[in-house]
Amino acid sequence: MYPPRSEKYRAKKQEKQRRYSRFWLTLNVSLIIAIIALGAYYFVEERNAPSGGRSDDPASLEYPADYSSEEPAGSSDISKADEGSPQPAPEQNGHQAADEIDEGTDQIIPPADEGHPPLFEDHEHVETVHLHFAGDTIFSGSVASKLEKEGYHYPYNYVRDLFVSDDLSVLNLETPVTDRGTPAEDKSFVFKASPKALPSMHEAGVDAVNLANNHTLDQGLEGLLDTMKHLNDNKIHYFGAGKNRQDAYAPVYLERKGIKIALCGFSRVIPHADWAAGKNKPGLAVAYDPKEAVKAVQGARENADLVIVVTHWGKERTTELEKHQTSLAHSFVDAGADLIIGGHPHVLQGLERYKGKWIAYSTGNFIFTKKSTAPDTWDTAVFEAKCTKQGDCQMKLLPFRTEIGQPIPLKGEEGIQLLKKVESLSKDISIDSHGHVRSMIEG
Repeated sequence: MYPPRSEKYRAKKQEKQRRYSRFWLTLNVSLIIAIIALGAYYFVEERNAPSGGRSDDPASLEYPADYSSEEPAGSSDISKADEGSPQPAPEQNGHQAADEIDEGTDQIIPPADEGHPPLFEDHEHVETVHLHFAGDTIFSGSVASKLEKEGYHYPYNYVRDLFVSDDLSVLNLETPVTDRGTPAEDKSFVFKASPKALPSMHEAGVDAVNLANNHTLDQGLEGLLDTMKHLNDNKIHYFGAGKNRQDAYAPVYLERKGIKIALCGFSRVIPHADWAAGKNKPGLAVAYDPKEAVKAVQGARENADLVIVVTHWGKERTTELEKHQTSLAHSFVDAGADLIIGGHPHVLQGLERYKGKWIAYSTGNFIFTKKSTAPDTWDTAVFEAKCTKQGDCQMKLLPFRTEIGQPIPLKGEEGIQLLKKVESLSKDISIDSHGHVRSMIEG
């Protein structure tokens, strides 16, 4: 017997409703899955795409376009954490007496503001430290007179923003800082700087200085000990000199963003053999015989993520490298150095990429006097590096001109010409118009 018609209709209707419900459920689930898949794809693509803007990470800050000659407000509000009392580390003195420089014209037209591309390509998921290095720095002679007139903040008007916003800034301090001392004999030029210069250096963001050079003992052992004390008092780390040989060669260790950095300093140029540190005698870490310097670098390699060597070497006022510069640089890299910054020639020299590590042979003068008959000594640069915990670094040059007591940024064609000059002095290295340095061999 068949069921009543109304029951058959009701059963068919219910079956039809169940089919529609399954259909819409399946469709809705499929749409949800598709939306999730598209969202995941978009998220992954966004994370992997090259960054087109400025990062909030200080390690990827752009090169400042504002070169105002006014001292920025709040210059003492330094973003880099103090690391406590500086520790002595190896240093070496590396150039014969620098000539006192004539004062020439001092009038500067501030460069116009212009935008710059990001300093480096972003390293996704890789922490990096942002570093600055600059050349020979003194506060003597005509520089001292300039600073007495303009104020001790004057040298940093165009670099303060760079140094305050980075993770580490390092200079070569080529003068003793003391009110005492006995001037060195048999030297053409003997430097001496007032301790009043150091508070402004610290406020400008300078973290550490190399003392391994041929002027640190211009005021004898008394001047050296005073220099180390005044640097400690002003929370500026030093390396390349110490109260004995062990202190002089010991790296100074600093930590930034969880990356442990070792700074080593050595000199291949000293005026007298007794400037070298002894077992119980203050002095410098020297590298005429590189064995002890190499040993220090090897020790730093075992204790740090990033090993940086600052050296004083070469011949003054020549762009040509001495054989010992190349051999020492290679021996330091072979021992574990990740980055080498050289000085003493008072002019810019070329760069080299050796075993994947950057060597800058000479940074030139920075805060210095100015000799009108030696225009090559006016050319300088701030050397920027962005390095990973694994010791991989990218380099950039920021072109400057050394005026009396103050480095001035070069813009436009002047800056490009300086970059081309350094490129021409380098082997298998290209430097683009924004200062990015690349190895032509590695691509």
